[in-house]
Amino acid sequence: MKQLFCLLPLMLLLACSVSVEEKFDQQIDFSRYKTFCWMAGCEFKVDGPAYLQDSLVQQRIKSAIINELAAKGITLNAAQPDLLVGFTITIKDEQAIVYHRAEDSPIFIRPLEMDKEVIKYQKGSLIIGMADAKASSMVWQSHVSAYMELEPDLSEVNIQKGIKMALKNFPPNKSE
Repeated sequence: MKQLFCLLPLMLLLACSVSVEEKFDQQIDFSRYKTFCWMAGCEFKVDGPAYLQDSLVQQRIKSAIINELAAKGITLNAAQPDLLVGFTITIKDEQAIVYHRAEDSPIFIRPLEMDKEVIKYQKGSLIIGMADAKASSMVWQSHVSAYMELEPDLSEVNIQKGIKMALKNFPPNKSE
């Protein structure tokens, strides 16, 4: 039971650690962008770990990006895109070392001895970049990173949530 109380703060820290960073060219008028296609020759391509090569997961990611951009007034048009959209997903294995007392060892027997436990977890990143199709220059980028379970839930709801978070502030306000 004591081990649970030692691990609880770490798990709470890991559960709420989602960060979103955005970069964009402040000279660009984003209202002129109305269409997009994928960066790799207008072909949808997934870069990331092996389990993202599942066609169902790829379709969910593709649909989530198309739907989120459509909600912002930017539609998929391979013939005449204003923007080229690309994304990368990376997963990195990490670990934390937690020291705690064994449940059955009284403090007066081993006052300075602590048991060590290694907790493994993953940190995932979703990077979405947008380039001006005519100028071939990057105009906007979002980087979302979060701690994940060892076997992440790639359900449609979770994928939509991640894409929505990444595109939340697109197009950016001039005042940002």
